[in-house]
Amino acid sequence: MESLASVFALVYAAEQQSYVGAARVAGVSPSAIGKAVARLESRLGVRLFNRTTRSISLTEQGTLLYERYKRIIDDMHDAEATISRSRERPRGRLRVSVPHIVGHHLLMPILPFFAEQFPEIELDIDFEDKVIDLVAEGLDVVVLSGELADARLIARHLGDQHFVVCGSPDYFKRHGRPQTPDDLSQHACIHFKYPSSGRLAPWAFRSPYDRVIFPRTLTFNNTDAGLRAARDGLGLAHLPVYVAESHMRAGSLVPVLTSFMVPYGSLSLVWPSNRQLSPKVRAFVDFVVANFAARPDAFRPPDAAGVSSNSRG
Repeated sequence: MESLASVFALVYAAEQQSYVGAARVAGVSPSAIGKAVARLESRLGVRLFNRTTRSISLTEQGTLLYERYKRIIDDMHDAEATISRSRERPRGRLRVSVPHIVGHHLLMPILPFFAEQFPEIELDIDFEDKVIDLVAEGLDVVVLSGELADARLIARHLGDQHFVVCGSPDYFKRHGRPQTPDDLSQHACIHFKYPSSGRLAPWAFRSPYDRVIFPRTLTFNNTDAGLRAARDGLGLAHLPVYVAESHMRAGSLVPVLTSFMVPYGSLSLVWPSNRQLSPKVRAFVDFVVANFAARPDAFRPPDAAGVSSNSRG
């Protein structure tokens, strides 16, 4: 407790540049602030303040200690505010960004239930496939496809993205089924390119088939267009399981090469680490995590999701 008193005494004295001002903020006497600082200096064996008759200022060692102690106090206040705000009702504008395909196939189906459960939250959702700086753009939460590389963000894992190669029954009647990824060189392949870069998305197979080059028969920058082309018999598409599963169950798409597939990337919810997790953000995060967890078939390999192919692949 004495060490904690020294933490507050140093920070308040540094910010107020006087023991009197620090005492006013802390609600104690100026002598209590002075004694707490003196005990800290004695314990560390360094001088923390330069003192004059009118004011005080931090020494170099005092500045280093202040920066660390300030973070401790900020974390304490954030923790208390989080507990206090957790009792509040989720409300207000919530800015969300989500990749197009994830938004259409995973988020949109559950939004009516979210709106019913949290009527006081105003959702403002951007569908974006580009890399976003959510701190700079003032977003509250982002659904991220891929790995988190920004230390300013906190992530909550939603699931791995599993893919499947599939085509229409009519296509396979005309062209037969590939037995290994090498056989795809003899098939029409429908590719997806990232709208922000124009780079082709890879087809994820286990080694050594991860280095196979496939024909570029059709290329779209929209996954749903590739899905439609595959259903219309124009070729084979490499699609997320959560995009293709309902069509495979209905029989309009047939999976192949399922035993060769490997996951490619993952989905996460991310938000800035320097912001309190407000009730509205917590409500959205917990709701999405729970509802995505209720769809395990969307995040399983094709075989585990019950849509395995009948061929050797």
